[in-house]
Amino acid sequence: MQLYDASEIERIEKLKASNDKMEEFFDGKRDEWNKLIDPIFDVVKNRFTLDNSEKIMEAQAFALTFRQNLNDQITFFLNKRSKEEVKYKKIKQDKFLFYSVGIGGSLKTNASEKAALMDAHLAESDRAIQLIESYIEFLRASSKNLEGFGFTVKNIIELMNVLGR
Repeated sequence: MQLYDASEIERIEKLKASNDKMEEFFDGKRDEWNKLIDPIFDVVKNRFTLDNSEKIMEAQAFALTFRQNLNDQITFFLNKRSKEEVKYKKIKQDKFLFYSVGIGGSLKTNASEKAALMDAHLAESDRAIQLIESYIEFLRASSKNLEGFGFTVKNIIELMNVLGR
């Protein structure tokens, strides 16, 4: 018995190609963000003086701007993930009905066997959600790092004030 008909194979292949493109896209976006953010952290590696105070304020401004951009991206991809989850649930329902009462219903299976059969159909849909979630986690970590950067600069300035420099 063939579990995958031609349309199902085509759907899975299209989704796999889409996921591969999405993975490349996210890798590129991670590289872009790292190239934007990394130079900001170089400011705290140098010695804080009155001469480089302008660079410090500029870095803080960039950090705030980047955090806002990251938050916008997080919101966008949370919405995208939500849409993918809706698609996933619809496909899961279709496959459950297929294995329960449809052509696949002629197979005598229990609930865990149905779940295993459905998982094979849903693997690429699940991968799409995981790719988006992974990128969201990267964006959140980057935002948190920039937040920590702001506190680091603030603490160094306070220390310099206490030391009278």
